[in-house]
Amino acid sequence: MSEKDLRRYSRVVVDGVEQAPSRAMLRAVGFTERDFQRPQIGIASTWSMVTP
Repeated sequence: MSEKDLRRYSRVVVDGVEQAPSRAMLRAVGFTERDFQRPQIGIASTWSMVTP
């Protein structure tokens, strides 16, 4: 069984020189270097009191 790349999608957002602005924004809200080594998970909800 091969090991899965848990950072497959996170890597696109924060790795590399071209993503320095993304890392800077995330550092400003409290991310540490250790946080960038972990997979990032987002949770979104489409529920709202505004939409029926």
